[in-house]
Amino acid sequence: MLRRVILLSAVAPGLVLGAAGCRHKCCRSDDSTARPIYGTPPAGSFLNSPTGTRIPPPNVPATPPALGPTIPGGNGLPPPADLSPSGGRETITPDPLPPGGSSSRSVVPDNFLGGPVKPPSQTAEPPLARNGVQQAGGTVPAGPAGLPDFVKVKDGVAAGGKPELGGFDTLKQQGYRSVVYLHGPAADVATTREVVEKKGFQFTAIEATPEKLADALTAFNAAVGERAAKPAYVFADAPARAGAVWYAHLRTVDLESDEVAKIRARPLGLTEQGDEARAFWVAVQQYLANR
Repeated sequence: MLRRVILLSAVAPGLVLGAAGCRHKCCRSDDSTARPIYGTPPAGSFLNSPTGTRIPPPNVPATPPALGPTIPGGNGLPPPADLSPSGGRETITPDPLPPGGSSSRSVVPDNFLGGPVKPPSQTAEPPLARNGVQQAGGTVPAGPAGLPDFVKVKDGVAAGGKPELGGFDTLKQQGYRSVVYLHGPAADVATTREVVEKKGFQFTAIEATPEKLADALTAFNAAVGERAAKPAYVFADAPARAGAVWYAHLRTVDLESDEVAKIRARPLGLTEQGDEARAFWVAVQQYLANR
């Protein structure tokens, strides 16, 4: 009994102080309101809630506002502005390597600049037009109307097939002054002369055969060389006849080599097909050998 009384006397002062509150100045403010010694729990602490739930402080959002779209694994900052031309994200990847290639060096195909450039040959074919196609490369406008196989051979001289009736009008409109006709022994020269002279041209008819090739070349060189008769148009009644005369003219007047003269004379009718062509070729070789 004595032990119980002593225990109660030791505990009683603490109960009295706890009920009345601490009166020390550290536990009260200026308004003399008693407060616990541990102070007011912070806002949002579960100690302020009767149920133990965390309560956010007033005027403070429970979740901080987002700063914008975040990059997965990033730092929460908005992504950089999109600078790709298409408006979307641009992924830059390295160019694929060719089969067997290596990333340590650039792969350059062989001959990417093409073959070696050859210097222009002194025997290059001059630009000649035949049926609208330039023989030395490229194209030119189609020949004048009514003038089949029209070819401008050199300055002031052109050649081609026998003109149609409208072809003489075309020559007149383009300022041609003379027409040279290379023909065989049986040609109707009178009718052709009448048509040509009626159109206002100077007309020259030359009989060109293997047997008379030398005389034909003399007359031909004079006709196409006369300054007052230029521009002149030359045609023949057979391609082999015109080709042989032109080849001999190029060799003797223009002083072209055999190779160049052949190249220039082919569009003008030079050929090796047929008995007449072979006969003309033999005559040309004999003519050149006797000069």
